[in-house]
Amino acid sequence: MLIKTSFKWPTWLMFVSSLWIANAYAGSVLSAGVFHVCGIKNDSTLICWGDNEYNQLNPPDGSFTQVSAGKYFNCALKTDGSLKCWGRDTAGETSPPPGQFIQVEAGGNHACALTHNGLPICWGNNSSNQLNFLPGPYQQLALGDKHSCALKKESTVACWGSNGNGQSTPPAETTLSSIVAGYVTTCGIKTDPQIAICWGATNQSYGYLTQIDFGIYINSLCGLKVDNTLNCPSMISLPREEFTHVTVGGNNYSFACGIKTDGLVTCWGDNRSGRATPPNDIVLMQPDNVIIFLEEVTAVIEPDVRPVSCKVH
Repeated sequence: MLIKTSFKWPTWLMFVSSLWIANAYAGSVLSAGVFHVCGIKNDSTLICWGDNEYNQLNPPDGSFTQVSAGKYFNCALKTDGSLKCWGRDTAGETSPPPGQFIQVEAGGNHACALTHNGLPICWGNNSSNQLNFLPGPYQQLALGDKHSCALKKESTVACWGSNGNGQSTPPAETTLSSIVAGYVTTCGIKTDPQIAICWGATNQSYGYLTQIDFGIYINSLCGLKVDNTLNCPSMISLPREEFTHVTVGGNNYSFACGIKTDGLVTCWGDNRSGRATPPNDIVLMQPDNVIIFLEEVTAVIEPDVRPVSCKVH
């Protein structure tokens, strides 16, 4: 799962109908699984390419703000805050709960969504207790193959589920602005300095990056440097264009796709099943254009501390 670190709710929006939502993040508009990729086009509809063995390329109709690819399935957040999932279903991972949410994340065979008050709701495979979330509230979720992590409101991380490689043991007293989870690795971007760090099977620092992703079923990272060019240490022959968003997929061999500044998609790496060959000339929504859905709420605004009714879509 990919998070654009520059998108935050205004700092004055601290309490909404007694629900904490400050610093809620925009979700991914381009996400890679093992053999497939899904993205959100400029008209808010979904498009997918690559392998379709489990119908993971057949998204539902409608308008969406976020999409997250799991191993062989996908989940997406509609503009009304409801969820849709499709693809392979081994443990109920394509049967999301009803309700309205601000983020959705797909893992190996499980998924979680974040409610307006920072509460995770999880479904699917629970073989490693990856659905048994720790107390929040949280501002962002990140799911790996069999583990789950969440960014707390104070910017520290909590993880649960499989921990065989230390992927669910985040560094102590480290504050992060965003997190991603991969196969048996978790990564995040520190708040100060803004460098990417990982723990688990891959335990290292990657320097100054503004956005990162880690493969759901492969230990491979890609990120964007401060000049919007790529940093993908395990890949060669990288595109030299500037990007606004990058995602990593694959299993034994990795591939990646990115959204360029003009909205066009470029992919590179292993191209089995056509996963690194996006449809011609598709233009995807830019991450900065994603708005988290909220119902009508009452906010407390400083300095006058006067209740104000507002509606955000």
